[in-house]
Amino acid sequence: MTILIVITLLMGGLIAYTQLPVSDLPSVDYPVMTITVVYPGASPELMASSCASPIEDECMEIPGLNTIISDNRAGVTSITLSFELDKNVDLAAPDVQAAITRAQANLPGDLPSPPTYDKSNPADQPIIYIILNSETMTGGELYDYGHKSIGQRINMIQGISKVDIYGAKRAIRVLVDPDKLATLNIGFDEVAKALGSGTVTIPGGDLNGKYRTFSIEPKGQLIKAEEYEDLIIAYRNDAPIRIRDVGRAIDSIESDVVNVDYGDKENGMKAGSIVVAATRSSGANTVALSQRVRALLEEIGPTLPGSLNVQIFYDKAIQIKESIQDVETTILIALILVILIIFLFLGRLSDTMVPAAVLPVTLFGTFLVMLFAGFSLNNLSLMSLTLSIGFLVDDSIVVLENTVRHIQAGKKPMAAAIRSMEEITGTVISTSIALVVVFIPLVFMAGVVGRNFKEFALTVIFAIIVSTIMALTLSPMMCARVLKGGKATKSRLEKFSDAFIKNIVGKYAVALSWVLKRKYLTILGGVGCMVGIVYLFVALPKTF
Repeated sequence: MTILIVITLLMGGLIAYTQLPVSDLPSVDYPVMTITVVYPGASPELMASSCASPIEDECMEIPGLNTIISDNRAGVTSITLSFELDKNVDLAAPDVQAAITRAQANLPGDLPSPPTYDKSNPADQPIIYIILNSETMTGGELYDYGHKSIGQRINMIQGISKVDIYGAKRAIRVLVDPDKLATLNIGFDEVAKALGSGTVTIPGGDLNGKYRTFSIEPKGQLIKAEEYEDLIIAYRNDAPIRIRDVGRAIDSIESDVVNVDYGDKENGMKAGSIVVAATRSSGANTVALSQRVRALLEEIGPTLPGSLNVQIFYDKAIQIKESIQDVETTILIALILVILIIFLFLGRLSDTMVPAAVLPVTLFGTFLVMLFAGFSLNNLSLMSLTLSIGFLVDDSIVVLENTVRHIQAGKKPMAAAIRSMEEITGTVISTSIALVVVFIPLVFMAGVVGRNFKEFALTVIFAIIVSTIMALTLSPMMCARVLKGGKATKSRLEKFSDAFIKNIVGKYAVALSWVLKRKYLTILGGVGCMVGIVYLFVALPKTF
């Protein structure tokens, strides 16, 4: 039965290790939402007074709201709403939408689109940046390829929450001469009205014939810049005044102040690039998503123009994999060192196998529990395993030493293991509970720090529980099967270990006797330590 449990933990843990999401830090959902208002041409002051203030006044009525931060820029206002940590952001979304609806009566009537909100998480930054550049394409064409050919395909990948395009859309820009407008007595409002009414898409209706029906499709949507130059602005002296008479239309982008430069030390900086940034969903595997995005780029690469250069500018998965590999290497080194120290002090390879077998089984069993708990492989969870390796074998060593004591007293290994467990089962459980209790306050710690360290503490608790189960099952089973009965001849290493420990115990006995004869020094030392703890707690700088 014990062997079946161990095999199940090993196989399940190995599968769980490959299925666990990989990230740099635990996935923490912060209840934060962002409201965005776009009003082209407005100054930051106008955005603050006409757009931000009405929405802020209505959002103040949302329950559970902590802070409101507005960022007003030319043409764009971003309002960040931070809620209490126990607030469900999905439940807050209807309240935010209701606040936006109430505020629309006080917003400018000529907004190009209603305000929008996004359930943004400040911890979820883009995991991969893809840069597009070309020697022959315009910025608008690059944006179209980045948005339609690449961005939309990436957004379809499961685990991607959103895709942002850093660049400017294709647009027709009309440049007029103020002097010519003044000469013809034409205002800018007339130009804007002509542009708004001159390019529309409306249904034309149907023409019903005797045998067939024809659909009328007016060609009212202008596509090219030269088509805009034929628009009539006004009439002077019964003659039409067109765009070409007072200026010109050019193929451009929505904002000519948006420019993404890209380059390196060798080739220098180049302008006219577009960046596609993909953000993962909460709990998604960053490394797996990076691999899927790379596979998608290879798949759609042949369908893109040859003049389009697509490169991955930044991939967070590379940093995560390097960090995780460093921590995994640390765990492996710690595992080897712990086993080596146990071997040096026990002196026998057969005795060392008992606690050494508990470590890998406990680690893989912890991975299995982490998968069911919805945890991820991150720096904190792996750091907690590194921290716990040292005391995961404590219970197993206690079981081993007590069983060896009974064997040396003349019992057979099976009987010695049974007798040993009758004596120390309660001790093993109580010591494990004491270790678990130490980390329980971290589980219930409030605030942002508590959210981050909850997974750390629970991983340690899971490892302690699994190691305790192994100490109560696997360790006595191995003691009964691996250890040999009778009086065995001690090896040189075992003799050296016994002599070394005996020497330490002797020196400790002398020191203990000296301290017990001077009890006042012990009391003074304890009081000094307490005073030092209080002083250092107050004096040391405090930060995250």
